[in-house]
Amino acid sequence: MASYVVLTPPESGEMDDRAVLIRDGFSLFALIVPVIWLLWNRLWFAAAMLLLISVGIAVAIGQMPAWSTVLTVSSVMISLFVALEGNNWRIAKKERQGWEMRAVIEAPDHATAEEIYFSADAPAPQETSRPAPVFGKAAATGSASAATGPALGLLDYDNKG
Repeated sequence: MASYVVLTPPESGEMDDRAVLIRDGFSLFALIVPVIWLLWNRLWFAAAMLLLISVGIAVAIGQMPAWSTVLTVSSVMISLFVALEGNNWRIAKKERQGWEMRAVIEAPDHATAEEIYFSADAPAPQETSRPAPVFGKAAATGSASAATGPALGLLDYDNKG
């Protein structure tokens, strides 16, 4: 299943109709024609940089035919990078414009993700508070409270002799 990031415009409610769902992951179209994909998604700076790099690689292939394989592979790797990171750039652009991330939904396709997000019987997100981390002597001696949470995000060392 794919993950979809739900973003809402600035100063909007939780269930705004203008919400945008962006798939978090690989984009095949961005792999095939990355410059067109970047322009379509209005990522102007990234498109300009990729166009300059592509022209540079094309000129280099013409000037150095012995390096044509290396330069072609580098061009494919750049396209792969855009395909993997392009949707994250779209999300970051929306967040820079003031859009807020409301949810991350796992669904098999875009339509199902929209149904899940806009369904009336969906549970409201619950706010959970985490205790503040303990540093210094309190952490070393173990005098902190037992509810400080996991140590490194993976392991819980409390009462683990």
